[in-house]
Amino acid sequence: MSEADEELYRKLLSERYGSLEQLEAERFPVVAAGAGEEQWRRQVREIAARYGWRLQYHTADSRRSDPGWPDEVFGHLGQRRTLFVEFKTDTGRIRPAQREWLAHLAASGFEVAVWRPRDLPTVLEVLGPARQRAALPPNFRRPTP
Repeated sequence: MSEADEELYRKLLSERYGSLEQLEAERFPVVAAGAGEEQWRRQVREIAARYGWRLQYHTADSRRSDPGWPDEVFGHLGQRRTLFVEFKTDTGRIRPAQREWLAHLAASGFEVAVWRPRDLPTVLEVLGPARQRAALPPNFRRPTP
């Protein structure tokens, strides 16, 4: 489907059913308050799969891996995009090694995000038809060299 066709399709859907953001929010309810990082990560994986992000990588046991690597890597073949995501609960903290990897990947031009359950609207915009580019949160503190 061409970009013009997708735009027309989105416009027709909006006219008939209301805002796409509302439809998406109804389709993918927010993870219950107090849910763990793993449950949140699995929900985002499901969303990604529904939107065609066929390549998904998650280290099964990060305790045996070098510290700091992001929780998930998503690849979308049709869009030629690669996305590195660190998942946190709404109160979870980013460790120094994670901060260093995330900052490095972002500085290298990759799409990088830290996603918390409260970020569901952003997740839908990045993974869904809006194709918004993922970015680190504005308050992300980059490590000092």
